[in-house]
Amino acid sequence: MISLIIGTNRPDSNSARVARHVAELYAALGEPLHIIDIGQFPPDAFAPTSYAAKSPAVVAASDAILQSRGLVVVTPEYNGSFPGALKCLIDLLPFPAAFERRPVAFIGVSAGDSGALRPVEHLQGVFGYRNSHIYPERVFIPAIYNVLGKDGRISDEKLVARLQRQASGFIGFVKALPPAQSIDRIGVCSWSLQPASPTELLERLAGTGVRALQLHLDPLRESPGTWGNTATLCARHGIRLLSGMMTTVGEDYSTLDTIKVTGGVVPDATWDENWRNFQANARIAVELGLKLVTLHAGFLPHDESDPTFAKLMDRIARTADLFAEHGLEISFETGQEEAPLLSHFLRKLNRANVGVNFDPANMLLYDKGDPVTALHTLAPWIRQVHLKDATRTQTPGTWGAEVVVGTGEVQWPAFMRALRDIDFRGNLCLEREAGAQRVLDLAAGRKFIAELKY
Repeated sequence: MISLIIGTNRPDSNSARVARHVAELYAALGEPLHIIDIGQFPPDAFAPTSYAAKSPAVVAASDAILQSRGLVVVTPEYNGSFPGALKCLIDLLPFPAAFERRPVAFIGVSAGDSGALRPVEHLQGVFGYRNSHIYPERVFIPAIYNVLGKDGRISDEKLVARLQRQASGFIGFVKALPPAQSIDRIGVCSWSLQPASPTELLERLAGTGVRALQLHLDPLRESPGTWGNTATLCARHGIRLLSGMMTTVGEDYSTLDTIKVTGGVVPDATWDENWRNFQANARIAVELGLKLVTLHAGFLPHDESDPTFAKLMDRIARTADLFAEHGLEISFETGQEEAPLLSHFLRKLNRANVGVNFDPANMLLYDKGDPVTALHTLAPWIRQVHLKDATRTQTPGTWGAEVVVGTGEVQWPAFMRALRDIDFRGNLCLEREAGAQRVLDLAAGRKFIAELKY
């Protein structure tokens, strides 16, 4: 997806007219644009308080940009530069994720003869500072009132041809560059940091260089006095909450045998408590503004005649319907079964709000197949990815070893190419569940992914 930012909040602007025509040119090339029109933002979107608590319009713009492979900016000229509203939007967007290594093209609009040359050059300075990939073929539109027809469309055929050339070239430019997802879609799993409070969570997160979280919901449910201000602190420090995670009661990861018996929603002894916890967690997720919650569902039997299969199907269906009532998706962690078995279960379950949280390391830890092959098998259901690494066990029936991302047996270049091939647009969350220096390990994992060549 490519997004286009209309760089003025003036209602019914000429920049908006140009943007709509440009969007048609991109659509004709098979690349529909997502338009971000700051002229449609509510007045309070740029209030002084917006730095502490983002307006929903700014949050939506942030999410769109973070999912975009590239940006087109259409800017008018105000007082020899670009509009203050556009600068305010830039300041409110996530740093550095919004523009870091993201391709950007510029179109300048003016009533005078310069075609907004200076505003575009000023924007190039801003986006250059933010490490964007700047597309060199700019388009300047002078004397805008002379080239817009009565229908609000550009009537100058030579100008339309220039815009078409820029669009075609920029699409190729975007496709030729590695996606910016290596930074902007990365979060950290909060439990990996082993925090005792929200303040400690943010302090440790700062050491990783990442500014987004997948948040463990159980502490918020169990200790609201300690964790109740988590969302407020995250908003104050500009930390994005990507998704939630919840555990099931009584999980014992001592051995493969113990987790098979105690994990997920299968054990009858813990089901009633799990069900109560799920209801509370769903409410918390809604309050936090989340859309996705992940969990380990439990081991899937290979044989559908096994009574456990029907029980698991029923309980997961009930859980899925509960979360759907709250407008939430849930996703299973991979690894405890091979990908074809999980895909069969998901088809049979047939719930639109159920997907997969894909963890390549788990495939190795449980010795359940090749992560890249599994990724393609489960592609229709993948909602989020955990960035975790591991080595396979040398002793059947025992765990493999979890290691720092980039030092294990996950074939990361092939894995990231596979994510691109399946057009995965979700978030990637660094997870570390072993080791005594987790902040440093997660920072190393982030650096490895950011520098990965694929």
